[in-house]
Amino acid sequence: MLKILKKVFASKLFRLIFSAILVYFAFKKVNIIELFRDIKNVPFWFVLVNVVLSFWLVVLISARWNLLLFSKIKIRTVLTFTRANFLATFYSLFFSTAVVGEVAKWMVIDHKYPKIPKTKILGSVLLDRFIGFSVFIILGLIAGIVGKTKGLIIPEIIFYLSIILNVVCGVVYFIIYFFDVSKLWPKFTLLHKLDDAFELIKNKNKVQIIKCLLISLLSEITWILQIWFVGRQFGINLSLLAVFVFIPIISLILVLPISVGGFGAREQLYLFFFSQFGSNESILLMSTFLGILGIINALFGGILLLFDVEMRKKLKNNNN
Repeated sequence: MLKILKKVFASKLFRLIFSAILVYFAFKKVNIIELFRDIKNVPFWFVLVNVVLSFWLVVLISARWNLLLFSKIKIRTVLTFTRANFLATFYSLFFSTAVVGEVAKWMVIDHKYPKIPKTKILGSVLLDRFIGFSVFIILGLIAGIVGKTKGLIIPEIIFYLSIILNVVCGVVYFIIYFFDVSKLWPKFTLLHKLDDAFELIKNKNKVQIIKCLLISLLSEITWILQIWFVGRQFGINLSLLAVFVFIPIISLILVLPISVGGFGAREQLYLFFFSQFGSNESILLMSTFLGILGIINALFGGILLLFDVEMRKKLKNNNN
């Protein structure tokens, strides 16, 4: 029974249906025609600025990932990592699991740098994800504490969950910086196959991790500022503090594979958390516009894939 439920909830059909239901309930109380007319009338300069900013954020997180595998940032290598991230965005949007996106990233780098052990590339993918996630929830907790003192309404369960996640991340970083993880299980031969991955968190690479944390801090703050900028453009009286408090919470929930590209789930969450700052119409405008930016990123990854026949075949065979 559990296997059947797992297959149902992991299926693309379920995500499509659930997204459609969430979208319906989010938009049923607004005039959809007027809403999309407002989207259509968004100034071209505003669209262009946000597309460029979204692309720049992909470059930033690609530079972060670059630093985990190489000691220096070079334009050529960052472009390779950027391509991998765009492809991952494309596959994460159109396939039923985000794991496909991670596999796409791994395969691009493995194909480009065959001398790097496969387990080390896989380890860099996971560590890069963790670094970005940890900085995000740290910012969320700090903003949440400040927000509570300023009277922002924050669900208690979300607030305490944020504390728990920060404690978990703190423990992981403590282990990384004060222990040699690869020596914690000397008797298990199988786990020593992961030594190449553990190389990423040994003493000589800990400075790289700090640099990655700083890049992640810059990228997360830039992204949150972009959301605030978009909200103000659509007439939502958002404070920067509110965006710093609620966006990490929303993003944490959207990690769950319950919808396609976050559509439906994102709109419902934006309405729930930001309704105190603007009308339903303006909030849905902001959410829809941000969703379109995500699709543009994904489609750009699809365009890159069109010009790489070999990689397309590998990804298709791996997904099958």
